[in-house]
Amino acid sequence: MFKNTAKAGAGGALLFYSLLFFVTCATTFGQISAGDVPTFQVRARVTSCEGKAPEGKKFTFLLADTKASVTSNVWTVWLSFGPKQVEEALKRYPNLVLKRFPVVTGLTISGVVDPTTVEIETRLKEDGPVSAYTADLFGPGLTLLIWRDKDQQPHVGPAAEYNQRYWAILKTVSISEAERPKLFPIVDRFLGRDGDRKEWEEGISNLARAGFNALMVPAEPRFREMLLKAGLCRTAWAIYNPPGYAFDFTPWGRGPIQKEAGTVTPEAIEKFAHAQMNPYLKAGFKPEDMALYTMSDEPCWYYPAMFQVLQESPDGLRQFRDYLKAQGLTPPDVGAASWEQVLPLGRSKATDLPLRRLFYWTARFFAWDSARHFANCTRELEKAAWPNMPIFTDWNYHTGSLYFACPYGHNPDKTSADVALGTHDWLEFGRMRGCTMLETEDWFPDSVAYYWSFLSAKLRCAAEKGGVQFGGLIVPRVAGQREDGILQKILTVIGSGGKGVGYFIFGPEYNFPVNCYSENLKVLPKMVEAHRMIGKAEDLLWPGTRPRAQVAILDPRSAMMWDKLEAKRSPTSEEFGRTTMDYMAEEANLYLALEHANIPADFVEEDDLSLKGLVPYKVLYVTEPNIPAEFQEGLVEWVRKGGTVVTVTGAGAADRYDDPCDILSKGLGVAEQPREREFIASPAALKEAGEGSGAPGHFTAFGPRGKLTADPANGILASFADGAPAIIERKVGSGRVVHFTWMPGLSYLKSSTTTKDKLPVGFSVAIRGMITYPIQTARVIPPVSVNQVMIETPLLLSAKGGAITLLNWTGETQKEVQVTARVPFQVKSVESIKQGKLAFRQTEQGVNCTLPLNAADIILLRP
Repeated sequence: MFKNTAKAGAGGALLFYSLLFFVTCATTFGQISAGDVPTFQVRARVTSCEGKAPEGKKFTFLLADTKASVTSNVWTVWLSFGPKQVEEALKRYPNLVLKRFPVVTGLTISGVVDPTTVEIETRLKEDGPVSAYTADLFGPGLTLLIWRDKDQQPHVGPAAEYNQRYWAILKTVSISEAERPKLFPIVDRFLGRDGDRKEWEEGISNLARAGFNALMVPAEPRFREMLLKAGLCRTAWAIYNPPGYAFDFTPWGRGPIQKEAGTVTPEAIEKFAHAQMNPYLKAGFKPEDMALYTMSDEPCWYYPAMFQVLQESPDGLRQFRDYLKAQGLTPPDVGAASWEQVLPLGRSKATDLPLRRLFYWTARFFAWDSARHFANCTRELEKAAWPNMPIFTDWNYHTGSLYFACPYGHNPDKTSADVALGTHDWLEFGRMRGCTMLETEDWFPDSVAYYWSFLSAKLRCAAEKGGVQFGGLIVPRVAGQREDGILQKILTVIGSGGKGVGYFIFGPEYNFPVNCYSENLKVLPKMVEAHRMIGKAEDLLWPGTRPRAQVAILDPRSAMMWDKLEAKRSPTSEEFGRTTMDYMAEEANLYLALEHANIPADFVEEDDLSLKGLVPYKVLYVTEPNIPAEFQEGLVEWVRKGGTVVTVTGAGAADRYDDPCDILSKGLGVAEQPREREFIASPAALKEAGEGSGAPGHFTAFGPRGKLTADPANGILASFADGAPAIIERKVGSGRVVHFTWMPGLSYLKSSTTTKDKLPVGFSVAIRGMITYPIQTARVIPPVSVNQVMIETPLLLSAKGGAITLLNWTGETQKEVQVTARVPFQVKSVESIKQGKLAFRQTEQGVNCTLPLNAADIILLRP
């Protein structure tokens, strides 16, 4: 496990786990009460101020509600932190949320000027032993922590003293400066709580040793000096939202429902951007030192409240009506006599075609207009710093959907018939260049670490539309159920073409409860291993891009406006096929089957359904029930010209306004009886839809099942036990359609029979073969092939060579994996990050090599 870490060996591993046990025991006791918390006393004095003796200067020391004032270097009286102070401290943040040790309090000292040296003495009993600490302060506060160790012995001391347990662990897994990534921003944050220079310097220097090459720090010269001392120059920062929260027609304040003063104008956005960047420039940072900037955290908005906000804004209404005009609509088209009568509309009032048009484009407008606003803010931030500076919007919505008909979160109108949540459409947002680095976060366990492949594919395709990059925000706090889970998460993002990794966040936990991973440091060795692997392969990973896939999946958009209201639906689903609609779950699980078959897939949007938009692809999978009519026509034309479309039950049954539409069914010659789309609560809740068999073998279908209006005379590839067609194939012009009257993706998910290393395995070979059959017959040849399933091999290519990231989802070590790579250059060297130089053969099929594989590896192909 530790052979790639500094000072490896059994002794190092034993030290790591011994220290980890100490951290865990000291911080993870159950919820505490006031009676569990030790009381103490503290006294202090200032021994120097700005490098001089503090003669004649007055200082006031405040501990909770007790204080003492002294002059010069005189000791204060003993200040007491007794039962009363304990009670009050437990009612305040962060203790109110943490609810366990350590209990956080602090000593505030007025009169501090950087640098000020303060001596502190603490004692747990009035006549007990005294502990001393000398603090070098640049600010007026010193955090004091109270805790009990594994033997329940009480302790009190400054944060810098408490933090030694973390640094002892970090030192066992540190990597040399030469091995650390230099180009990929690997970003984390140490959360200091006070003005103790030692606390901050140790936090920054120890995180730097773990391979984090950019650390979030406040915009002050002293923090830049600490970074430089630790061998770093790059920083990062994050804010909650840009001006107006998500729109430029809302007030300036934090959320779109707040009525705060201020107007979001272009001049105001420019001023905002400079206000974010100038403090860093004044602190001595170069523009390029800002490695990553998070402009918005989980942006979303609530319906119907946003309708009222829009109606109260003349500028917003003008933008809304201009947007409708840009769609070629007139007032009569949306049920009005004049534009002055056209107002945003909710779902419950969409009772006829004109009003359905108005509702549909209302929902589309909010996502589009917010993306436009974010794009404006992004441009100004780039101007204030540097072009293409990585600017994040952290979505935390793992589907990229723009509309969720559910009473989610803190929606003030949960009982309204129009209740819904709005957010950005990832592909549209990328196309509009809403940010320069698209990303989401992974509050999901290691058992679905492979989900990052699905997310990365969507983010990558969205980013490519706008010529920007993507990355990932990894949450180590929720990792660690599998030894290699977090390593696979990190390498999936980077191997898929991601150009940055942020971590949320080291902490420590006592400063930001329920968010940090300081108490889950068992994941740290694998994070460091991933950093080392990235560093060794960086010369090929960094410039590399994914070759265009030959297979694509249509990302649903129009259908979500017509989903039934579902109270249990969640936009932050943490697994495939959970709390979502059938067609969305099907999209994700078709991708899963392709991932297991090692077939790269892109995501396309409805606007891409044309001969031009689908030029790169041989096969397209479609699950969406609502596809705009003109795009159905474009899809049929592409098929007639030679494309292969794979459809599932319910796909393309209606247009964007939810009117039945037979363009696709007539054009492809496959028609189903209408059926209701279904909400999928969880894989466990999926009901069996029937058994059947075909050329690939026997299968069991789960979830929705459709019924053809007429059984075909031929072209039946598989049938259900009751004789109904399960899969049919038809030639359409020069192309063809393969239609499933069930949902093979959901059925594939359900087919998993067991787990290995907590990863689902035992998936149906027959169903996977049915899903990939159209790809085989379309003669799609993936750029990299391996000799077994459930090993994924994303390839990145550049003028410098190729990098293949091997991701093993089988749950067990593979002794011999045969890899065949097809690259557009003559390969002269093949090297594995873990195995070193590899023997290889150049054949007509590509470059062949063989190697053992644990959880992950990277193969470097050099010309």
